[in-house]
Amino acid sequence: MNIELEPIELESHIPKVVRRLYKRIRQEPFEKVALYGFGDNMKWLYRILREEGKNPILCDWRKSFIGYDCGGETVVSVDKLDNSEHILVVSCIEEIGALKDSFRYLIEKKYDKLPVIYDRSEPHNPYKQEYPYKEIQEKARARAISMIGDDQLFDLMQFIRATAEVPGDVVEFGSLHGGSGAILVESVNHYANGKKPVWLFDTFAGIPKSRYGLDHRWNGAFSNNSYSDVSNAFKDCPNVKVVQGNICETYKQVKNPISFGYLASDTMETGELLLNFMWEKLSPGGIICVCDYGSYPNCIPLTVMTDIFLENKKNAIVFQPLRVGIFIMKRR
Repeated sequence: MNIELEPIELESHIPKVVRRLYKRIRQEPFEKVALYGFGDNMKWLYRILREEGKNPILCDWRKSFIGYDCGGETVVSVDKLDNSEHILVVSCIEEIGALKDSFRYLIEKKYDKLPVIYDRSEPHNPYKQEYPYKEIQEKARARAISMIGDDQLFDLMQFIRATAEVPGDVVEFGSLHGGSGAILVESVNHYANGKKPVWLFDTFAGIPKSRYGLDHRWNGAFSNNSYSDVSNAFKDCPNVKVVQGNICETYKQVKNPISFGYLASDTMETGELLLNFMWEKLSPGGIICVCDYGSYPNCIPLTVMTDIFLENKKNAIVFQPLRVGIFIMKRR
């Protein structure tokens, strides 16, 4: 006669995701349980289930872990399991790349009848968790820190990916501390093998006085940066040019077509001048991002100037996210 044991009261030091998985296991009507994916979660769940009188199967799809020991038991290949709806497979993997690989293995091997449960301790954040984004942002942070949010930096990575095969240079107007520029540079290194020229423009002495009274509030803003800091951050990158001076004058140094242009200079004056300059040089399939479009009340003049710029651009594809910023692609 089978005796149903009371569930074990799990102590608080046991990882939350393990406790949640154990609760799920208790709720599922399976007598046979397979723990899938070697790691700490497998070790915890194996110990807990053994203490409850169960004897779970330990398995993995990676050859490197086949034969590993865990609590006296040996990890076997997941291929040893029957493709059966009567075995509950508990994925013990949390790292998103490995988790996806584990499911891909099951899908490609046609293990489509196995019921699988899984959980993660952190919300999904591809920018910080998935390859290559995690690697790109870590390399970029080692160069310089940005003041804009992760969501905007993640967009920059994807713009470089989307335009990697589009002819032209990458330009940034308004580099400040070099943080967003570092994302652009490391993205170019990854997606374009570091071969695209990258231009980073800033006065490194604050925003010059605009000829427009509408923008008087910007006079001298963002003077807390250093040309030496930013140029030194990219001294190992032969494809990067850090340009010091009033960007309304220095922009003329860009002679080649542009594949991606990033306008982060905040002012109506730069919007009027540089949007038109970049658009004329933008290759078909290229993208312009206006960082501060819709940033109220700071950038109403720039936002209005962008609207005016877009009025007659029939070959533009425009995307506006549910936050600041706007993205403009030139039709191929």
